[in-house]
Amino acid sequence: MQTLPDICQISDILLDVDIDNKHQLFEFAARQLGQRHALNAQTLATALLLREQSGSTGLGHGLALPHARISGLSEAHALFLRLKRGLAFDAPDHALAHSFLFLLLPQETRPHHLQLLASIARMFSERPFREELSRCRHPQQVQRLFQLWADPDADNDPHFLLDSNRYFMDTESSLRPDFSIRRKVVARF
Repeated sequence: MQTLPDICQISDILLDVDIDNKHQLFEFAARQLGQRHALNAQTLATALLLREQSGSTGLGHGLALPHARISGLSEAHALFLRLKRGLAFDAPDHALAHSFLFLLLPQETRPHHLQLLASIARMFSERPFREELSRCRHPQQVQRLFQLWADPDADNDPHFLLDSNRYFMDTESSLRPDFSIRRKVVARF
C-alpha cells in the first residue's frame, strides 16, 4: 500500500503560499499537480471543485483534505499546501483552514486508496501530529513528519477498521504492545 510519504515528496510540499479565496486555492493546486504529473490542470481543478461542492473536505483544526477521483490516473498523487492566511472552508469546528493536503486518486476505487485516505485522516486527527506540523518551517521538516507518522502496515493493524457506509471519523485510544498509544480509526467516506 502507498503511504503519504510515497506520494508526497519534498517537491510536493509548498509552505507560506499567498492565496485569498477557495477558487484561487483550487486553481493553484490544480496547476501545481498538473505540472508535476503531466495532467490537465483545468480537468483537475474542475474535479476538485465538484468534489468540494458535494461536501466540505475540511477536517477541522485548520486542516482540509481536498481530493478527487481522476479518470485515466493509475496511481495516487498528493500536494501539501500551507497558506499564509487561513480560509473559511466549512470545517466542522468552523476554524479557518490553513493547511491542505490535495489528493488525486484513480477513478476506480480500490481498497488501498480508501486505506490511504483513512491513514491520512487518522494522522491528521492526532493533536501531536497537528502541533508538530504547525511548527514545520521547511518542506523537509514536513516530509520527515509524514515519514514518522505514516503507517505502512495499516492492513495488518488489528486496531484499523474501514467502514465506507458512513461519512465521518471516530477515534478510540488503545495501548499497543510497545506501550505506545494507538488510535483506532473508523474512517467513513
